[in-house]
Amino acid sequence: MLKQMRENSRIFLYILIVAFIAWLAFDAITTTQRNPYAGSIFGKKVLTNEYQKAYIAARTKAILTYGDKIRDVQKDLNLEDDAWNRLILLAEAKKQKIKVSDKEIVDFIKGIGIFHDKDGKFSNSLYEQILRYSLGLTPVEFEEQVRGDLTIQKLIEKENQKVALTDEDVLKEYKFVNEKAKADYILFKAQDYLAQAACTEDEIKSYFEKNKTAFNLPEQVNVQYIGKGFPVNTDEEKNKIRKEMKDISYELAGEKELEGVAKKFSLPVKETGFFDRETKIPDIGWDLQFANSALSLQTGDISGLIETKTGVYILKVKEKKPARQAEFAQVKEKAEKFLRAEKAEEIAKAKATEALSAIKARLEKKEKFEDITKNLSLTVKDTDAFTRNSYIQGLGVTPEFAKAVFSLKEGEVFGEPVKTHDGYAIARQTALIPIDENKYKEEKDKFREQLLAQKKYFNSMSWFFELKKRSDLRSNPDNFQSGRK
Repeated sequence: MLKQMRENSRIFLYILIVAFIAWLAFDAITTTQRNPYAGSIFGKKVLTNEYQKAYIAARTKAILTYGDKIRDVQKDLNLEDDAWNRLILLAEAKKQKIKVSDKEIVDFIKGIGIFHDKDGKFSNSLYEQILRYSLGLTPVEFEEQVRGDLTIQKLIEKENQKVALTDEDVLKEYKFVNEKAKADYILFKAQDYLAQAACTEDEIKSYFEKNKTAFNLPEQVNVQYIGKGFPVNTDEEKNKIRKEMKDISYELAGEKELEGVAKKFSLPVKETGFFDRETKIPDIGWDLQFANSALSLQTGDISGLIETKTGVYILKVKEKKPARQAEFAQVKEKAEKFLRAEKAEEIAKAKATEALSAIKARLEKKEKFEDITKNLSLTVKDTDAFTRNSYIQGLGVTPEFAKAVFSLKEGEVFGEPVKTHDGYAIARQTALIPIDENKYKEEKDKFREQLLAQKKYFNSMSWFFELKKRSDLRSNPDNFQSGRK
């Protein structure tokens, strides 16, 4: 855990945290003067300094989790929400009289790897160094945070004691996951009816007016960037590029322009033109990481290092266009395409319904399925064995189709056309393959353990959602973190 912190806690992490602590202290003082309350939970006011302690504990947890990558994930963290969640859980734990002993705290801290010396033993001096220089905490402060963490853990474990699994539950879920079926199907592809799905100008306009929000133009950004693409060769060469770009990023610290640094390192400054998350970016391609990073910045901002599958880059936002409503002329072709696709799908469904009706009528007369479909000139395809959540040959991952097939007995045809990715299908089960009983006996204990963990997770999420709702959280808009989301 936190190998980087073992190595004297990298300098930039130290600088980041010291700066953060200084900012926190200043803002806390000024805010306490403005308003002594951060908000309320369960109808009781929460003092600003109580909230600050919870916030710092949330920050500590984030640092210990991400280490020197904290800057990369900072924009995705919500420490304000984490702090309130902590306060709510601790209030509930206090209500339930949950306690944590000093011995439990000592044992837990001694088990944290970053506080171990090179021989793997707990080092008190290393412990105090890391707390002081990397976390900005005293041992007493950190130990109280640990007490809170263990208290919350005990509270959740107590709640999850209510979750139980019988042998019948395990077998039922195992069957649901591992049973297999085979099927015949007749697919009516929507794209095969596009030629019949003609649209008038008035129909397209009407469709656009009814679905305007679907045609909103997304937020767009135009960026300048410098970077180095990854070679197709070894990890060693990629690591070399990462290091070179990191050195360049240090040169950019405090700079407002890319040109000077780019010239120093003989790198061209390129410009993308406007793009969004669904646009192919010139010289980059379709890259969600690049797009998300660019769109998260403000005009004039220079990013940190952004690593994608293709390389490592530094961006500067030149211009941004906010999301906005499109004019009909801008999206006419797109609207027509969508409307024709809908019409083609309706035709496919109607054709499938008509064919199914004919099949059912003749099945009632005891005719064979194969003879009926041949007589109706319908193309029947069969699948390999599939589970309820697996890929189905020729159809892809189609839960609706799988659900329909598993509801049937061998040889039965489902009572209505089933929606698929491509259109509508007539489904017929041809075989149900039961679980391997011997394999179940071998896997039962491990499967039970995984299933129990899953159920506990969802139980704790559901329980906490209700607890937070009952807490009636009311955050003071003037509390010390307001405006920093």
